[in-house]
Amino acid sequence: MITFRRLTLLFFILLLSLNLLNIVPCNAACGFIHPPAPYVYAFLISLYLGISVAMAFLPCSNFHHPVICKGETEKKIVSITFDDGPDPIKTPGILDVLKKNNATATFFCIGHKLRGNEQILTRINEEGHLIGNHSFSHSKWFDFFPARKMSAELMETDRIIRDITGKSPLFFRPPFGVVNPMVSKALKHMPWKTVCWNIRSLDTMGSNQRKIMNHIIYHLKPGSIILMHDFTPFVENCLDELLVRIDEAGYEIAPLDILLNTSAYA
Repeated sequence: MITFRRLTLLFFILLLSLNLLNIVPCNAACGFIHPPAPYVYAFLISLYLGISVAMAFLPCSNFHHPVICKGETEKKIVSITFDDGPDPIKTPGILDVLKKNNATATFFCIGHKLRGNEQILTRINEEGHLIGNHSFSHSKWFDFFPARKMSAELMETDRIIRDITGKSPLFFRPPFGVVNPMVSKALKHMPWKTVCWNIRSLDTMGSNQRKIMNHIIYHLKPGSIILMHDFTPFVENCLDELLVRIDEAGYEIAPLDILLNTSAYA
């Protein structure tokens, strides 16, 4: 499997080989040795950077960092997850629907949104749902932060969750699902397990709620992790029906730690 480390090693081996060609004597007699033209270097550098950037948006490739995107099971069980909360208006409604359907979810929470919403987080915890770390700021610039600043954000979010619930999350979901070398460096010596998804509901990108519903149901597979968001109209209007349709498709909704067979908290 190709990874960022292996790609980088290959890239530098190629550069070294090209540089060696530059110091090999060449004249009309040798004929077959020609120092590489500058555009060759430009092409290799562009290719290296292009692959690295593109793969940052494909976290399940494990290119930059190990990422869990589904459960390894043949049983018809799935997990549902909600990002970007808690939302003081929307999240309580989600919890009502989950309770009505006896379903358990995982909420990947943004640290700065926890302030003032302590009661919601307490309810999430007391009703048996799991809490994950989704950074403190969820800044659009998060992926450009130094690794030390990323780690500080995650630790601050963990601290707030621990102060409210007494639990330290082990599940981390990167903002926007982007995993680059800085994110990997921030996570390298930390305990968090990086969890993404293999069914992206697209609930933030479309207004056709029927299409979103059918997209989720069509892609259900054993071990699926479904991504949704606390604040979207689809979740507000269609979560109840979605849970029913998942059940009708023969799938059981399981807590994420059960699906992944690993601890959710330290």
